[in-house]
Amino acid sequence: MSDLNVMMREHARAGLQTQLDAAVTNGDTAAATKIAEDIAKLALSAAPKAPPFTSADAWRAAEAKAPWLGVDPKKSALANELAKSMNINKFASAEALADAIIKAVEEELKPAAAATPDEEDPEDEEDPEDEDDKEKAAAAKAKRKTDGPGDADTGGRATGRSARSGPWTKITDAPADVQKEIKRAADKMLSSNAPKELREKFVSKALESHYAIHQRTKGKK
Repeated sequence: MSDLNVMMREHARAGLQTQLDAAVTNGDTAAATKIAEDIAKLALSAAPKAPPFTSADAWRAAEAKAPWLGVDPKKSALANELAKSMNINKFASAEALADAIIKAVEEELKPAAAATPDEEDPEDEEDPEDEDDKEKAAAAKAKRKTDGPGDADTGGRATGRSARSGPWTKITDAPADVQKEIKRAADKMLSSNAPKELREKFVSKALESHYAIHQRTKGKK
């Protein structure tokens, strides 16, 4: 379609040029002036249009909206990385892009939502009889470990996720709900053509953030 538009413009320009030559030959100054203006308008319409704003404009708008930008190194670095993956042509103004950058940073650093009272399972409430059963089961288990050999007595190591300690280094180290949240955030914040390295860095930072939250909920520093 673009090739057809170019051909049509060239055809129109050639026609106007022929008319201009004829007007000059005939000494028709008024007609020549009018045709020259039409040629100039046609050339102007064919010139590529510059985008309404630049990335620098959007960054200045973001600095005006977010006092931490340029002051907090962690949040500023994250904002810069996320801005690189955004398509400037999809935003109507510098302010709109600035808002998107700030929102992306806030979404990434927002703590995981805790379960509300309405979401808690009523069955989680302790029953006095259940407490008695648990105490008896714990006493029986302690006696078994004392009176006979078991996994703990033989020095066997626990396996599976419960054996893991330390920060999560890859997404599969995190619980399933955290994995789902991180993938959802990555898909939302990063465009489909974002570099693989940027997505890996995004996931790594998200793992650090979620792990810190996970440790705090367990009462660890």
